[in-house]
Amino acid sequence: MSSPEDIYDSLMSMNEAGAIDEVYSLVFERTDPQNYTVMCTMLAVLLAAFEPLTTDDLNDVLKNSKIRGSAEGLVQNLGSVLTTDQTTNLIQFRHPTFVEYLRRCTTTQAASSRYKLDLNLGNAHGQAAYWCFKRLKSQTEGLKFNICQIETSFCLNRQIPDLDTRVSKYIPGRLRYASSHWLFHAAGADDNWWPTLKNELQYVIQVPYAFQWMEILSVTGGVPRAIAGLRAITRHTRLKGQTREWLEEIRRFMTTFSVPIQDSAPHIYVSALPFTPTKSIQAY
Repeated sequence: MSSPEDIYDSLMSMNEAGAIDEVYSLVFERTDPQNYTVMCTMLAVLLAAFEPLTTDDLNDVLKNSKIRGSAEGLVQNLGSVLTTDQTTNLIQFRHPTFVEYLRRCTTTQAASSRYKLDLNLGNAHGQAAYWCFKRLKSQTEGLKFNICQIETSFCLNRQIPDLDTRVSKYIPGRLRYASSHWLFHAAGADDNWWPTLKNELQYVIQVPYAFQWMEILSVTGGVPRAIAGLRAITRHTRLKGQTREWLEEIRRFMTTFSVPIQDSAPHIYVSALPFTPTKSIQAY
């Protein structure tokens, strides 16, 4: 039996996509068929993620979706194509060709049975979005007012000497990920997830949670991505009525006041909010 390192070396010596696909397919032929479905689920989540996830993150996504699986077991069984950073515990793909192979295995692109995996990215985005909402709503590690415990509203973010330290201390990595990417995961989720995600979304975009989310965007430089995400999610026809109106209103608010929001987290409340029209939901 070849070691993960031997298989990896063989893969790196190949240049043609077809030959590489055959070897990757062989890797998965050696896996236990009983683990196939869960393995595909975990790989799809890793592929859908906008940043590398830690093993704890992936385990939490699975737990949140009530799926029995182990991130550590996945990396151990697929050591020729996956690895874990010993310092950060982030799960990493060993080579870009494996990512390309996985993308060819998605249910929207796989055209034949030559691919041994069946990855559902729409479902993976739904799982990731649901996880993001749970992180945002967490009573202990979720959104909260003045999350970085900034003592004064007279200083801009760049004038707070220990802001990076505060961000690391008070905003867990999972919350930073959720704040940055929930919009895009929700936009990419399939229709089966949408009834569940709509209920979660309606909670997060209400006052005061929308402003608490903006605080995190302010101190992490995430405002431009959030505005792009709001545009992406409101393009979906399945988003209708009051929910669409609220998201559009949040997008207009963030676009209009993007400079003060990016300059200072407290200015969301002291500069931007007072100029919001009184009929706006953001004014309540």
